[in-house]
Amino acid sequence: MSEPATAETVLSSSIGTFADLVAEGTPSPGGGSVSAYCGVLAASLGQMVCNLTIGKKKYAESEARLLIIKPDLERLSARLRELITEDAASFEAVLGAYRLPKETDEQRVVRTETIQRALKNAVEVPLQTAELSLEVLMLLREIAEIGNSNALSDVAVGAQLAQTAVRGASYNIAVNLDSISNQEFVSTTRRKMDELIDQSRTMTDQVEARIQVQKS
Repeated sequence: MSEPATAETVLSSSIGTFADLVAEGTPSPGGGSVSAYCGVLAASLGQMVCNLTIGKKKYAESEARLLIIKPDLERLSARLRELITEDAASFEAVLGAYRLPKETDEQRVVRTETIQRALKNAVEVPLQTAELSLEVLMLLREIAEIGNSNALSDVAVGAQLAQTAVRGASYNIAVNLDSISNQEFVSTTRRKMDELIDQSRTMTDQVEARIQVQKS
């Protein structure tokens, strides 16, 4: 088999498993896990552009900073990979809590407390996804300024994916907040999520502006 054909086979075989799991007729992995995966892909594109820039004479002034950004992206990617699984597990925990018996007063109390704990965790997991994806986006915005200009479109795609991760996480958060009784927790989380969305929109627009400047 020729080298290009081998590369195509490896690429083709590497992209199907997670997508197939999502496509199955089960509630998880779902949108929360997909949001975290978007964050992973965004970080991967950032790492790629770092690799395409480091060692090139034209970008010698950027190299020291990129050598710091790259491991930061690797760290963020590793945690976002974990959140793919954690999001699915948190959803399953909510479903399990709702299935608890409720025949007696004691059972109803236990069930309610368990549901509230599970819902809170199902908020905290996608909140981490949003926060870490915003960190990825911050680094991508910096790479757009100092990285290899030939790969600026890849940075822009990464920025869009990171913003999607933040937005996607916010949908899961909103759904679960509607069922949480602790109103202080609800209002604090809503404010935090609104800030993350606003910041992600601003940063994505800044990367988009950068690519528009390159076109002109």
